[in-house]
Amino acid sequence: MMRKIFAALLAVAVLAGSGFAAGVSVGNMSVTDFDGGVKLHAYGTGDNMNDYCYVVESPEGLVLIESTAYRENVKAFAEYIASLGKPVAGALFSYHPNGYKSYGDVKIYATETALKSWAEGGSVWNLTQSFIQAAGDKVAEDLPVKAEIIKEGDTLKLAGMDFVILHESDGEGYGVYVPAINAVYRHMMGSKTHNILPAIPYIEAEISELKGYKDKGYSLILTSHNAPEGKTAVDEKIAYLEKVLETAKTSKNRAEFISAVKKAFPDYNGEAYLEMSAGALFSE
Repeated sequence: MMRKIFAALLAVAVLAGSGFAAGVSVGNMSVTDFDGGVKLHAYGTGDNMNDYCYVVESPEGLVLIESTAYRENVKAFAEYIASLGKPVAGALFSYHPNGYKSYGDVKIYATETALKSWAEGGSVWNLTQSFIQAAGDKVAEDLPVKAEIIKEGDTLKLAGMDFVILHESDGEGYGVYVPAINAVYRHMMGSKTHNILPAIPYIEAEISELKGYKDKGYSLILTSHNAPEGKTAVDEKIAYLEKVLETAKTSKNRAEFISAVKKAFPDYNGEAYLEMSAGALFSE
């Protein structure tokens, strides 16, 4: 299923973006304080992929969740991490491991399927090659070749905090639950952003997974392509997915599907993702 997602992404030419905010040379950084001296640093790259990656900070150290695609953003993120002056206890890379060398000698954690996707011929590797074709040496092309293998359901203790490894619908990457801030990380979400939805069973699995989030009462949703959001975003995304599912079942072709989804969600971002979904769901 992830091959369909990345086959669609291969058709998109992307170039690194730029921006500025206090604390980082490129992009923007927000910091949220929690009890016990825990902080969440959310880095928005400001590029065309609208990537987000995270640092969870405790009094003992730092834990990274994801990296990003472009060298200038990796450099800015790495410089910011160094400025915090604490040891990095580990990196939880799933879908976005690019530029890992910039973070120093940090232990990387990944499931077997995530690690396989980074290897030559894997989905993340193929995506990186397409980015290189589009943007050349702007792309952080280095991908890890080894990692500490983790499994869904595992709980890691890093920098004095628990990190629970979660299932994701695509079957390749993994999600993360951080009890210290009652936050869950998943690859794609965004209450006002289209997602890449390559098949009917995938949409159904996403709906089921998000309903599980509601049952668990997560307070904060972290994702790789949207700023962090509160729990109301889950209800909004479930409603979106249910409408998209209905539309996918009743539309005759890509154009009809795209038109109907745009009409239902006129203020959504990520139109390219909607087009990718249409390309995967319909043959014409």
